[in-house]
Amino acid sequence: MLIVILAVGGVLLYQRLDEPDSAPPATKPSTADAVEFRRVLKSEQGQCPSPPSDTVVCDANGFRYTVGRVELNGAHVTEVKAAQNEGDPTWHVMLNLNSEGAEAFTRLTTDLAKKQPPLNQIAIVVGDQVVAAPTVQSAIPGGKVQISSNYTKKTAEELARRITG
Repeated sequence: MLIVILAVGGVLLYQRLDEPDSAPPATKPSTADAVEFRRVLKSEQGQCPSPPSDTVVCDANGFRYTVGRVELNGAHVTEVKAAQNEGDPTWHVMLNLNSEGAEAFTRLTTDLAKKQPPLNQIAIVVGDQVVAAPTVQSAIPGGKVQISSNYTKKTAEELARRITG
């Protein structure tokens, strides 16, 4: 909390040191390699390899994903935020991509939309873990990506936080 007190002939500033400054949440990935977008080639229940593999990653629920090469990464993401459509109780995560990322994502989603599960999924990989693997239902042009599920405000904010690193 910052308090400004005007005094005759000067200004005194007072900041309470017992209140930590709350930093706003990050709005984009911290580094290019903080997040990767990869095609899902196969998904199944199972154990993750130890040590981690470059082509097999798991999620927190015990699903194991065999994934393709990195198609986009954090360098292509300009903004990540939890959002809610007006009048809709569910939340989602919005990603905005730069022009290069938008073009790559359009090509990727155009191809994936023609495929059957799990080949129509994109694994969003943070560290050595899949944090989401949404299904692509149609091409997504324009660089505005919405990740939807039965997210609450808390779970959407958590996914956005994880994606931003």
